[in-house]
Amino acid sequence: MATTTSVPRFLLPQRGLIWRRIPPTLTTPSGPGGSRVLIRFASSKPSNTTTPKKPLVLEKPERFNPPSHGARLPKKGGLPKHYGGGLSEAEFAKQKTSQYPGMMAPEGTFEYKFWHNPWIHTVIALTALASLSFWTYTETFKAKSPYYDMVPSWSDIFWHPITSTRQLIEVLQLNSAYEAAKAQEKRERKINDVAKRLTYRRAHGLPDEMGLFADHPWNKEDQENQQKELAKAQEGVKDSSEDGGVPAGTAR
Repeated sequence: MATTTSVPRFLLPQRGLIWRRIPPTLTTPSGPGGSRVLIRFASSKPSNTTTPKKPLVLEKPERFNPPSHGARLPKKGGLPKHYGGGLSEAEFAKQKTSQYPGMMAPEGTFEYKFWHNPWIHTVIALTALASLSFWTYTETFKAKSPYYDMVPSWSDIFWHPITSTRQLIEVLQLNSAYEAAKAQEKRERKINDVAKRLTYRRAHGLPDEMGLFADHPWNKEDQENQQKELAKAQEGVKDSSEDGGVPAGTAR
């Protein structure tokens, strides 16, 4: 009796007639024993397409297992819930004196007093600000003052502190006088520019008022009043010259 051997498809060569979509049939006998090869596809079991698939039903747990990280955030102001009894007074007292890694020092220790002392933080902050301000003033004085070369060196300050202090005070006074003269010169330059601009406008018959509100009604009224007063003054000068040099409106 001839034997039949079933070979899976993935073990067969990828080329040849066996890859054609044909029903599985017996091939010609191969070998002297007359054994035949049966072509079998990936699954030999027929698929039941007529029976509907049932939905997957999870197994019911024996008890409720709460998740370690809930999907919803806890309510504001609410304490975190834990499954168990409350802590006793002894456990609360022990927590206050226990040192935990990555947390602040417990009460009663030097580290706790250091980190909770406001005066220490105030002194540290003021020292840092004073150092930054001194460094900024020094760099500004070094870059802009012409008297920086007269500042005593650190060795002179260490070996001759009194003389170096006097010399430093004199240098600061010279620098202050230089800055004051520089500011006064700048102020005088601006005043001269304003005076020249005013002289030019008067020489060309332009109004003295300049800016956004130069044509405002109250400026026009002031100009008219000034012109009237100037005309009256000119008339008084003429009358006084005719009457013998006494201005008009004055007692002889």
